[in-house]
Amino acid sequence: YAKHLEYIAQGAEIGAGKLWYDKRKKQYFLLVPLSIELPDPDPMTHKQVVGVDVGMRYFAVASSTSNQAFFKSGKATLRKAERYAKARKSLQQKGTRSAVRRLVALSGRERRFIADTNSSLASEILKTYPHAFIGVEELTGVHERTERRSRPNSSEKQRKANRRRARWSYAELLGFLAYKAPLHGSFVVKVDAHYTSQTCTRCGHCSKGNRPNSGLMFVCESCGYHLHSDLMGARNVGLRALLVRQDWASTGCLSCTPGRPQSADPQAGSAGRDVSDAEAKAARLSRYAELRWSPDTSLAL
Repeated sequence: YAKHLEYIAQGAEIGAGKLWYDKRKKQYFLLVPLSIELPDPDPMTHKQVVGVDVGMRYFAVASSTSNQAFFKSGKATLRKAERYAKARKSLQQKGTRSAVRRLVALSGRERRFIADTNSSLASEILKTYPHAFIGVEELTGVHERTERRSRPNSSEKQRKANRRRARWSYAELLGFLAYKAPLHGSFVVKVDAHYTSQTCTRCGHCSKGNRPNSGLMFVCESCGYHLHSDLMGARNVGLRALLVRQDWASTGCLSCTPGRPQSADPQAGSAGRDVSDAEAKAARLSRYAELRWSPDTSLAL
C-alpha cells in the first residue's frame, strides 16, 4: 500500500516476512512487519480528551470533552455470533470425525470474526477522535466481576448473557485501540473502572439506585439528572482520563492512579498490603467524587 511505502521512505525498519496461504482465494500473501519510531507522547499535544465505555448492548460508547458522542451497537454482530454458537453446539452433539474437522474450522472463523470486529471498531473510534487523549477502563477480571454464576434454576436469558460475556474479548478491543492510537496521533491510558456506571457526573452522587433495573437509562436519585447509562459511563471514564492528563502535565510523570500509601511496618505482610490497597482505593474515589461534567465549561487545559 502507498501508506506502507511512505512509512519505509520515512525510515521504518522492515522485519522478517511470513508467507501465508489463503485457501479460499487460493493465493499466497507475503506479510512483512514494519517497525515505526514515533515521537514521545506529550500531554499538550492531545487537546481532546475522550472516554470509552465498553459493554454488550453497545460494544463501545465514547464521549469527548466537546460533547461529541459515539455509539456502536452490538445487536447485529451478536446475532451473527449466536449463529456460530448454534452451529458449534450442533457439531459437538454429532461427534463424528467430519463434525470435529468442521468444528475446528468453525472455531477459527469465529475467532477471526471477533478479531476483525474489534479491529474495525478500534479504527472507527480513532478516526472519529483523531489526536485525542483516550481513557479506557481497566478491565482486569471483568468477567469475574460481571458474570453471575449460573444456577440450576437460572433463566435462559441469564445463561445466554453469560455465554456472550465469556466469548467476547474486551481486552482484545482495548489492545487494538492502544496499538493503533499512535498512528492516529492519539494516546490511550487505562483508568479506574470502579463505579463509572453508578456515578452522576452532574452532582457526584454514587449509588446502584441510579440505574433502575440495570436499564439503559441513568436517573440520579439525588439531582434527577437522566442520561443514557453507557454514555454516563463514558463521561466518567473521560473525566478520569482528564484528571490523568492534568496530573501528567503538572508533574511530568504519567500515572493513572494516585500514589499507593506504603505500610509503616515492612513486615506487615498481606494484612498491611490489604490496608494500603483500601487506602489507595479510598484516595482515588475521593478524587473522582470531585469531578463534574459541565457542557458549558471547557475541560481543556
